Amino acid sequence: MTFVPTAEQSKVLAAQPPLRIAAGAGTGKTATITRAIVERVRDGKVQADQVLGITFTNKAAAELAGRVRAELDGSTPIGVEADIHTYHGFAHRLLAEFGPLIGVERDLTVISPTYSRQILIDAITSGGPYDHLPLHNRRHLVPDLARLAGALGDNLHTADTLLANPIEDDVDRLRHEMAEVLARFEREKERLEVLDYPDLLRLAHRLLTHHPAVVSELRDRYRLVLLDEYQDTSPAQRMLLQAAFGGGFPVIAVGDADQTIYEWRGATLENFADFPTHFPTAAGTPAPSLPLSLNRRSGQLILEVANRLRSHIDKSTRQDLTPIPGAPVATVTASWYRTARTEADGIADLLTGAHDEGIPWRSMAVLFRKNADISLVRQALGRAEIPAEVASIGGLLEIPEIVEVHAWLRVLDDPGDSAAFARLMLGSRYRLGMADLRPLREWARRPDEDEWGPPVSPLEAIDHVDLITDLSPGAAAALLDFRALYRHLLEAAQGVSLVELVRRVLDALGAWREIEALPAVQALSTRLNVYRFLDLAESWSPLEGRPSLPAFLDHLDLMAEDQTEELDTARISTEDAVTLLTIHRAKGLEWDVVCVPNVTDRTFPAGIQRTEDPFLFAQELPFDHRLDRSSLPPITAAMDPSERRRLMRARHEAQEWRLAYVAATRAKLALHVSGSFWYGVPEPLKTPKKPSAIFEAVATVPGVDARVLATEPGDRPVSLRPTPEPGGPDPLFGPEGWTSGARAAIARPGSLRDMAGTLGVAKEYDRAVSDFHDMLFALPEAPDDEAPVKLTSVSVTGLVTYRRCPKQFYWSEVDRLPRRPSRAARRGIEVHRRIELHHSGAVPMEDLEATEYDDPGTGVPGSAPFEAFLASPYAGRRPFLVETPFELRMGAGSIRGRVDAVYESDGWEIVDFKSGRPSADPTIEVQLEAYALAADAGALAVGRPHKISVTFVFLGDGFEQRTQVVDAAWLERARASVEGILHCIDGEEFEPRPSSYCTTCDFLRFCEEGSAWEQ
Repeated sequence: MTFVPTAEQSKVLAAQPPLRIAAGAGTGKTATITRAIVERVRDGKVQADQVLGITFTNKAAAELAGRVRAELDGSTPIGVEADIHTYHGFAHRLLAEFGPLIGVERDLTVISPTYSRQILIDAITSGGPYDHLPLHNRRHLVPDLARLAGALGDNLHTADTLLANPIEDDVDRLRHEMAEVLARFEREKERLEVLDYPDLLRLAHRLLTHHPAVVSELRDRYRLVLLDEYQDTSPAQRMLLQAAFGGGFPVIAVGDADQTIYEWRGATLENFADFPTHFPTAAGTPAPSLPLSLNRRSGQLILEVANRLRSHIDKSTRQDLTPIPGAPVATVTASWYRTARTEADGIADLLTGAHDEGIPWRSMAVLFRKNADISLVRQALGRAEIPAEVASIGGLLEIPEIVEVHAWLRVLDDPGDSAAFARLMLGSRYRLGMADLRPLREWARRPDEDEWGPPVSPLEAIDHVDLITDLSPGAAAALLDFRALYRHLLEAAQGVSLVELVRRVLDALGAWREIEALPAVQALSTRLNVYRFLDLAESWSPLEGRPSLPAFLDHLDLMAEDQTEELDTARISTEDAVTLLTIHRAKGLEWDVVCVPNVTDRTFPAGIQRTEDPFLFAQELPFDHRLDRSSLPPITAAMDPSERRRLMRARHEAQEWRLAYVAATRAKLALHVSGSFWYGVPEPLKTPKKPSAIFEAVATVPGVDARVLATEPGDRPVSLRPTPEPGGPDPLFGPEGWTSGARAAIARPGSLRDMAGTLGVAKEYDRAVSDFHDMLFALPEAPDDEAPVKLTSVSVTGLVTYRRCPKQFYWSEVDRLPRRPSRAARRGIEVHRRIELHHSGAVPMEDLEATEYDDPGTGVPGSAPFEAFLASPYAGRRPFLVETPFELRMGAGSIRGRVDAVYESDGWEIVDFKSGRPSADPTIEVQLEAYALAADAGALAVGRPHKISVTFVFLGDGFEQRTQVVDAAWLERARASVEGILHCIDGEEFEPRPSSYCTTCDFLRFCEEGSAWEQ
């Protein structure tokens, strides 16, 4: 097709580089830069092999190279082609050619982010001991380390940069320990002779800045450089390109600032905004900038929606996207439903209607803000017989057809993986119940003195099925079948490749026959998902050694935890199926029809889970070390954390609006955004959702069909899972299917037994009913000693915690979750120990645990709390009691605690030392209340003093004391306060109480209410 440039494109083609092209979505930027290359080659200004093109993905690089090759067909000598790379590929090319100049071998191996995480895990386990690193939470620790490592590389630093930083607070201390891990991570990469993506950029930049001759070679080799998708480049990529092609070199950068959606993985807005000054003309003046705003993809109404979304990103002036003459008529709908299930069914109806109008399934997509929303929509499309392809590895592992294969691989690797074994036995092949497996489990868990040996896993117990006498015949047959298949596959696993093992598992399960037996639409969806898993198994290889099953399973676990490798444009098959994927992976793709579900408040735009504030989060690189610091929010350590959060939130929200703009501009003919009141699987959320600002922005564009299908949330649904479809015709139950039999059994319970008698299978029917009854109800009664035990003893610290937040108390004392190490808490314990030794003049035989002290004062510690104590009046007084434990009975419960010191003069003064600065926290008052009650009841010592006072002594900022004289009225209020807390605990009242304490709560990431309050 003949290329006829628009007025904007003509200006671009005539302009002299360096040049920035601000190309809006769908404005034909690839065609424009292709034409820019072709015209310069045909005019003799450059040779084809003197053109360097750099873009982000291999797919985009291949597309650009293919277009240039096609248009230059016959115009250049054979083999003379433009040099097209990805940004990391260009850095790799430099090191492969010139790397020995800086000690890098030419045959270097580049590893992906998932492999980097495997090395990070080794770096963690090979070091220590750690005082601050949260080892109990690898799910978040490894991504946090990877984030910090990526930020260092994106800004041309190594771990040594952080190790040289001064340490001033707990965040610095944690960051320092993380840097020590990263230093081992860097050494391990050197040992393995591998490089990750940040290494490529850092080393390539060092090569160019230390060897000017290489720069001269590059500038002689190339005469034109094209930088595609420049808005997604990192500071390190920009510095590398500046080192190679700065100072007036003919560079054309193409991008769209409104599609910068990868800031959180290193991209910076500064690169595109400041290209004119980063790459000035030879005369030193800023490079010119030209726009492309004529959209060749979407209809008018879709572009009006896109322009509305752009207007929320920032207030800068830019040209709105406009459609080409004769653009197709577009439709946009904004639908609001009651539940996510009806929303998913509505999406299926919409796609079915589009298909009925002649649009192929492959020309439709559902784009999600989060992978978690894929499941319900996928199920709805399956019920509507719509073929669908999940273009996400993380989502793939949750699809039923892959779950069973994954479980088989897990039990072949680890016979002790009881969860995977149970998944197989309860699944569709064996259909056993928990009652069927109970005898097997009881036999496997027999005591050590049993004549058959120590406990084993249920899977290993299958070898002794003949010894387990109380198995039902059906369960025994199923276990024997499993044992035979397991042995067959285990033998095969010893001598075949990984992908061949996956194929053999599929063959053994009869998967291909089952797929072919499915209805055509479901068969296509299932086949596509299985093929994608096979592709993954075939393409994967480890860092060291041959591809092994354990390493592959670790790889899958890492990908499920952190899907970094799935951020680039998805690879979509050519099959006729609807594509399901995240918006991040949809960038660069387009469809006739696009649906975007769950456009609700705090989902899209998503709430900010964690800011990039380096003063609060150790995994964030300090702004002083960032090359793009001039474009970052102006935050400082002295600024109030809430003000820093406000500035960082604005940065996050702008990225969410850019993501919405990307989603809208993927659509050609129809765009459908939707939301509902109720979400959550398996349990619906406790509070209904509401339309987000993005939803409202779309719905209020003139011409958009706003469909309010539910005005009130109504009662919270019991479940959002789909209602089972009624059965079809059945040879036993007639044209109404099995549902008619179920209704008949409800009306007359004996009807099915009569039918079985008529058919001559009454005995078989009775046996099946008995087996099913056992499967559901024949579980052993729990022994008395396993009955739930109510919490009757509460620590004084527990009282403080409950008053702050009952939910925090629940996770601290009832259903305990791991706690982060706290430097402030440890320091408080150390100060209390020194005060104790000062008072007693003796060294105890063993140190006390932190939990044996009542809240030692975990506020911000001062510079010298023990010195403040020595300068206080209490240092010269001899206490009556020192670190005295007590237990106070109150009603059906008790309170246990430990008093720091009791001084005797005119009565008793009970003192609690705090190593932190003075606090206005009202919740700690319950600590003094408990101490006074204990003294009054004689729980501290024999007898009751005639006068009691209770005192907090704060040592974190000099010396300050707060004393309360206890009288009868105060003591009665204290008793009511403490008994009220015990009553609530006994009544299991553990509802969250969001407040400012949420910001430091160890369990914030598990608490929906606390996270919502913090945002």
